[in-house]
Amino acid sequence: MKNRSCAIALTSLVLSLNVVSAMAAQAPAPAALSFSIEQANRGKVAYSQLCASCHGASLEGSGMSPALSGATFQRKWAGQSGAALYAQFVRMPPGAKPLPTATYGDLLAYVLQTNGAASSEQPLPADPASLQAPVFADAAHGTAPASQPSGTASGRPSRLDHLTAVTNASLRSPPSSDWLMWRRTYDGFGFSPLEQIDRHNAGDLRLAWSWSLPQGGNMMTPIVHDGVLFAYSYGDIVEALDATTGDLLWRHERKLEGTAVHQGKKGVAIQGNTLLVPTSDVRVLALDTRTGAVRWEHAIDTRGQKDFQIKSAPLVVGNKVIVGLNGFHTVKGGSFIVALDIDSGRELWRFYTIARPGEPGGESWNGLPLEARSGGSIWVRAPYDPDLNLVYFGAAPTYDTQPLRAPVQRPGVTNEALYTNSTIALNADTGKLVWYFQHQANDQLDHDWAFERQVVEINVNGKPRKAVITGGKLAIFEALDAATGKYLFSIDLGMQNVIASIDPVSGAKTLNPAAIPATDAVLKRITLPGICPDLLGARNLMASAYDAGRRTLYVPLTDTCRHPFPNGPRWQKEPGEGDGFGLIKAINLDTHEVAWTHRQSAPFTSAMLATAGGLLFTGSADRRFSAYDDRDGRLLWQARLDNMPVSYPITYSVNGQQYVAVATNEGFVHATAMLQSAGIAGTPNGGATLWVFALPQTLARGIHE
Repeated sequence: MKNRSCAIALTSLVLSLNVVSAMAAQAPAPAALSFSIEQANRGKVAYSQLCASCHGASLEGSGMSPALSGATFQRKWAGQSGAALYAQFVRMPPGAKPLPTATYGDLLAYVLQTNGAASSEQPLPADPASLQAPVFADAAHGTAPASQPSGTASGRPSRLDHLTAVTNASLRSPPSSDWLMWRRTYDGFGFSPLEQIDRHNAGDLRLAWSWSLPQGGNMMTPIVHDGVLFAYSYGDIVEALDATTGDLLWRHERKLEGTAVHQGKKGVAIQGNTLLVPTSDVRVLALDTRTGAVRWEHAIDTRGQKDFQIKSAPLVVGNKVIVGLNGFHTVKGGSFIVALDIDSGRELWRFYTIARPGEPGGESWNGLPLEARSGGSIWVRAPYDPDLNLVYFGAAPTYDTQPLRAPVQRPGVTNEALYTNSTIALNADTGKLVWYFQHQANDQLDHDWAFERQVVEINVNGKPRKAVITGGKLAIFEALDAATGKYLFSIDLGMQNVIASIDPVSGAKTLNPAAIPATDAVLKRITLPGICPDLLGARNLMASAYDAGRRTLYVPLTDTCRHPFPNGPRWQKEPGEGDGFGLIKAINLDTHEVAWTHRQSAPFTSAMLATAGGLLFTGSADRRFSAYDDRDGRLLWQARLDNMPVSYPITYSVNGQQYVAVATNEGFVHATAMLQSAGIAGTPNGGATLWVFALPQTLARGIHE
């Protein structure tokens, strides 16, 4: 844990609040940790050799590294187990050779002694599992229990005291300082009007604070309102933090029902004084934003079927919270979208993404009965057009493709498999289908179109048009009329050889014959030779960002087609593009041309964030979080984090200071698979942290003034 690695390790350690086991939570609070003077003395020597250059000779903190002593540190760890604190030493920094077990214990003893903990004749146990006693027993210096604001409990002023209600008007036109929903706005742009951090000063960004998260798939989008940041972590843990310091304000941990297991989710939603939280046991919770207290809880009716999940963030429209579910291939009849009353949780409507027999689209499943149909999972939140009152969801394909290969040759029956791989426009009030467009029928290769959609104003044939833009794994982006679903155009980025041609009027696609699997081929276990992209796709869950002022869509991509194309032409790189797995392409939606391409070795793993400061923020599999110039893709700033930033970065401001936040975690299948493909060393210790960056206050103050 030397120098810079020490800074990363102990930054995560200090600002951590890990999940304590249910057994420890239910047991009577034991006495504080006990350590010996001899241990603390050894720890002092180890600290001076390994950590003092980062955190100061007396644990006071320096530069980007926080203090390991004092009231802030004590508040964060009061009541938390020594095992949780010890675990941070062991798991950080990722990939480093572990220290001897005794050294971690010595460091812990020295930290305790420096913070005024009493020593004894008994040393700290050598077995970390025996360290269940709290780090500090004085609860007055610690965090408040769940559902109580920390500031209120301790008598200190709290940002919760001035937290205002989020109105429907502010959701439609959010203040520039806030980030109120997934991708920030109803149109799904992933764009912020903040410009304090810009092309000229991005290189001065520094760590403002960080907060350690539970290990797991933290694909979160933090929500920020009135200087309070709401983080939703793996383990179904919601935490309210002071967005300027990272101080914990309250914490809520969901205890799952039945046999449910924790799953990573993309975030929460907010309206009024209520936070809407999807859970891993397929419920939606309404939490009080000021206290974390549960206002209501609704178990979504899955008609007795198990294996449903909620991966996407909820969408709030008026008095409704709208959530899409994943059914995968194990759920008979497929997935659905549901709207709940925001005041009570009562179900108001649902829409099935797999067409039912006897209903529109119901005869598109090759004669299969309903129980043999599956798929249509919803992975990301829909954008919303308040003027048209439409929400636009993208349904994934089915995983059980074999029964759809050979048409049954029955009048009126097709094998298109609606509404998979479709953009679905629903009336937000009723859930009724207004229109749909199927981007790719009967997808046999899992090249789904289930990713983000954006509602944009663009020029089509010289005339302004409101359109829905989306792209699938093939890196083909398509525009549809937002009101009618009429096909407008496609932009093929040239990273695939599955589609041979696209009809310019209807958008219908003709497949490359080599991409049509034989009826006896086994898919999902192999990749057909010469077919690109592979099952991971040229793009995946890393959302694009759109700058309406520049009319440009910024797309993070992965080159999964690095092998020869025996069944079609190799896609051509642009001149001077270089080599590497990761790409950003800037697409002008008026001209349909690629304005520029940035290529690097590591594939991108986070969504794209665009700002009015002329910056693009995104993260990659090599643990780097970076800022690029939106004019040409030039790298302007970079920070190396504890793990992959497989999440959705945001930016916000408080009291004139702009911040940029991103979460690191274990990642999803695209990120972990690309680690191997790109030959990048992973993070065996599974770090997960919320990192927040800002300009030095003196510089930010000068810009603000």
